[in-house]
Amino acid sequence: MKEEISLLLEKEESPTLEFKRQWYWDDSTLPDDMADKWGELIKDLISLANGYINKAGEYRYLIFGFSETEKKTYNLDVGNIKQLKNLTRFKKDLLQRLEKVTKPSLIDINIKMLTVEEDNLLVFEIPCPTQLVELKNELKTKTRHLDQGAILVRKGQKSDEVRTASPDEIEILKLELLKYSESTLYKKMNEQIEPSTSEKSIEKTIQLFIDKNSSFSLADKCPIKERNWKDNIVFEIYRLEDGFSGLKEFVYIHESSNQGRTLAEIKKRKLLNNIKSSIILIDRPKIKDVERRKANIKRLFNTEYVFFIDEFGYEHLYKDCMLPYEKFNLPVYVDGLYDAGDVCDLPAIARLKEWFVSENEPLFVVSGHGGIGKTTLAKQFLDSVSDTNTEPGILFIDSKEIISELSRNFSIENKVSDVFDFYKALMDADDIEGARFDKELLQLSIDNGSLVVVLDGIDEVIAKLGDKFDVELFITSIFDEYSSGLNKTKVLITCRDHFWNEVGKKILLPEITLKAFNTELANDFFEQKLKGDKRKVLKAMEMAEDLAIESTVSLETTSSKTYIPFLLDMIGYLIDSQGVSTNHQESFESQYLIPDNHTDQLVAQVCRREIVKLESLSIDQQVELFIRIASGKQNGISLYDIKEELAAIVSDFDDSLIEKIKGHPLIQCENNMIYFRYDVFDTYFKGLLVYYFFKNKDADTITDELVRIVSGYLKYDSSFTATVAEKLELDDELIIFCIEVIETASDIQGVNHEMFVSSIVSFLMTLLQRCSNQQSNLNSRTELLEKLFGENGALIGVCLVDIFGNTTSKPTFDFRGKVLKDCTFNNYEYFWECSIDEHTVFHTSIFKDIDPRVGINYKISDNLFASSCDLTSIQHLLTEKKEEFESTRDTVKAELEKVFKLFYQRGNFYPRKQEEVRKKLSAVKQLPNLMAKGVIENYKDPQKPTMKQYRVNKNYKSVVDYIEQGSPSSEFLSLIEELI
Repeated sequence: MKEEISLLLEKEESPTLEFKRQWYWDDSTLPDDMADKWGELIKDLISLANGYINKAGEYRYLIFGFSETEKKTYNLDVGNIKQLKNLTRFKKDLLQRLEKVTKPSLIDINIKMLTVEEDNLLVFEIPCPTQLVELKNELKTKTRHLDQGAILVRKGQKSDEVRTASPDEIEILKLELLKYSESTLYKKMNEQIEPSTSEKSIEKTIQLFIDKNSSFSLADKCPIKERNWKDNIVFEIYRLEDGFSGLKEFVYIHESSNQGRTLAEIKKRKLLNNIKSSIILIDRPKIKDVERRKANIKRLFNTEYVFFIDEFGYEHLYKDCMLPYEKFNLPVYVDGLYDAGDVCDLPAIARLKEWFVSENEPLFVVSGHGGIGKTTLAKQFLDSVSDTNTEPGILFIDSKEIISELSRNFSIENKVSDVFDFYKALMDADDIEGARFDKELLQLSIDNGSLVVVLDGIDEVIAKLGDKFDVELFITSIFDEYSSGLNKTKVLITCRDHFWNEVGKKILLPEITLKAFNTELANDFFEQKLKGDKRKVLKAMEMAEDLAIESTVSLETTSSKTYIPFLLDMIGYLIDSQGVSTNHQESFESQYLIPDNHTDQLVAQVCRREIVKLESLSIDQQVELFIRIASGKQNGISLYDIKEELAAIVSDFDDSLIEKIKGHPLIQCENNMIYFRYDVFDTYFKGLLVYYFFKNKDADTITDELVRIVSGYLKYDSSFTATVAEKLELDDELIIFCIEVIETASDIQGVNHEMFVSSIVSFLMTLLQRCSNQQSNLNSRTELLEKLFGENGALIGVCLVDIFGNTTSKPTFDFRGKVLKDCTFNNYEYFWECSIDEHTVFHTSIFKDIDPRVGINYKISDNLFASSCDLTSIQHLLTEKKEEFESTRDTVKAELEKVFKLFYQRGNFYPRKQEEVRKKLSAVKQLPNLMAKGVIENYKDPQKPTMKQYRVNKNYKSVVDYIEQGSPSSEFLSLIEELI
């Protein structure tokens, strides 16, 4: 696209090309004005898509960062435009807004940030549509209201004026677009793209019917598929035969097909032996009275055998495989909230219901912090599906229940990569008897919309299986293998923040991030939890106020607090059991828990309450037990192993203590396994283990489990890391301890050493950000690396792994003049934003997935990577940069020759009038640089003092020989290198 943009910048604005120097808004724009600003953007995109007469077949472009009048680029700084900091998220938001106001939906848009003349430009590219884009809802901008039904075009008194098309213009535009859509040009440009409707087929359904009824086989010359979209005659015919002259004929009538014409075509071509006995399969329509559609088909085809595709699949292929669904009937449910762009506090359950009835959106992600209510929302959503849809099956898979099964059955060579892997693990873990789906049947049932799947807590799988789980392939398979027929696939995933890796950037997923409860929702929660007991609700709110996790100041400068739902649930449990003090910040002694930390305070109160019941276990001993449970590889701990863990904590106990532990408020016991009652506590106690380790600074206590937890959870810019870091201070003693830890961990077998080292670096950088006496900046981060890895003037063993995403503090370093050895940079997104110069050298280092972020330009010096480095995974970057370098070199050389030749005359360089130079070299981009470097300088002729002239600096006399004879000129060659 970059080459195309350079050509476009030389053109004048037109109905299909618009330039804007600045973006519509920035972070200082008032919230009340944002709706109008979005309206302006949407108006411009719609009018650009429609263009004007004689523009059919042209791509449309909207380019920000260029002044048409000045013919000059201006850097588009997205630093103060929060919506543009993540283009993937912005595009997702924009397309959702466009879908609400356009018909047909204007969603075919490419958005790129490109660098031109060292300035960042934002480019919107719209392929020419084949239909006019109409407003299906009113659109408001700052200056006008555009009515529903309006068709906006870009042609008026000025070629780029946006206005509503006249009836005559609409007719001409429609004819032009129709002609274009039928043209050879369009077919050539879209030869890989068929109408989405053409992808619908019952081939998989019929094949699975044959598999289940093995006496049947597909007859010769079948299937017969007709795809006449022009006349709306779209059908499929399958004739199945068995060994006893039996015959079954299936007819699929596409939803876009004209039923009368289709039947006439089938009769005309005599494609069926017996229409009356044929089985007719149709798409389920989006109307209330769906049976009427079947009745019409039965009457038209004179047959009783008419089924919706999903109905036929359910009845004849996989009905026996469906598991019964018992509604969760949650005793307490408060609808969580989320923000979408500039609109705040939207109901999450409404968004899920909207997604459920949408087309061709197979996957939805609910993310948020631990304990924020993701699982509760998913369960409430499934209950609502059960209430309004009697036919779909429902499959709820709790990741923590199948972790062990997945871990046993998969490896790094044979990774978890499919929804079926989760289903099979669930069936095996629960030892469920009866008919089971095979992979093909599961795909069909989900694709048909017969089975809605929820994968709850997929971050558990990501964190615990690591390289055994191919997240990207898993997500891709849902689109490619589970959404290949009817496009009714619905898979809901819940996942904690910070666990999505590069998948979120590569695949545009509908997603919401749940927010903590506000005061109103917290009060509503307690009203339900405590059954309206005003005294208990008041007590609960007092405790909740004390445990509010964040405080913000609104525009009215009034304080507002938010509350984590799982903490509210714990408070409600304790209040209802009449066993907890409501004194604020009650003091306690603990080596693990801090009184000022809200969650620690609550855990301490819970454990204090249990001291009497558990007798021999103090607060810290209870916490130590929970840490041991959380640090194990398995999810939870077997009742048979609990004795061994207790023996390491207390010397004298009997079996009665185990029974009492089973009743602990933080614990639940099922199937002879002890789990945490709330998922969030599994992560919380892992965090306590990491905190206690760094607090005590005893490297001898390092274990395999600790290394595994640090590697898997201590990530840059994650809530887990922030929670651990807020209890510790960064000082030289801690840094020295981390050096010792890195050395000690290198002797532990079976762990990913690079990941562990990177986690330590991320942890220390997080501490540096929180440091009160030291600012986190390029110098302080680099100094931290030097302390950790500095050795004889070089950096040895630096590891930066899985550091990516937008962040307020860029994790970059100053590598200028430095030698780095034995380093690993894997999915370190900020590599090319680190300071690097011609003296930076990497030896015996590994580089993988370090493609630069959008809009980042970079240089690769010849000596940057020594031959000992593993560059296999970044070879494409090196090749691309080399080609770009050569191209730039040729361009610079050509421009320099043009400049010097302008001053060359009669075997020497002579002064030229400034006006003449500017005119003849107006297209030479390097002229300002040459003047800044003093290569071209101002000259005043003593005999003509009023004449403004330029001349070539006398230091470049050798270029005369280059121009005349092609003789090498060191000054000329050096100048090229400087300007590249």
